Amino acid sequence: MQFSIIYSVDCPEGEDIDLYAPPQVDELWDQTEEDEQYDYGYLEGCWTNGSHRKWCAILSREEFDEFVGHCGLQAESTETMGSLGAPGCGFGWAPAISFTSDDPNAIQSAYVTPLPEVEKESFDEDDWQRVKSAVVAVYG
Repeated sequence: MQFSIIYSVDCPEGEDIDLYAPPQVDELWDQTEEDEQYDYGYLEGCWTNGSHRKWCAILSREEFDEFVGHCGLQAESTETMGSLGAPGCGFGWAPAISFTSDDPNAIQSAYVTPLPEVEKESFDEDDWQRVKSAVVAVYG
């Protein structure tokens, strides 16, 4: 199985955002956003002038395990509206699982779309729920 990921991180002023970059950032990841897309300026104090990054990648299971461990991310069972333009999924919408972290010095989120290698003509809602349940059980 592979994993299509859209990962974003925002940090307050004075926090080194590079500490939250995914492992092998230069080899595996495409950076798609920088500080110009920082959306937390409305927060008070050190969050007023923070930093922002967003990266996308398609990772193998081993690379994905390293990513969630390194970034301290955990899967949530909450329903999402999915990912728009997830890597490997074209320009449309793809179902996604939300991953977040409890780190008080960063706002981290990843939308993850598992890409199972199946030999089926179609992948329906029941199939998606089985995959989602398995991912949340392993990474939650």
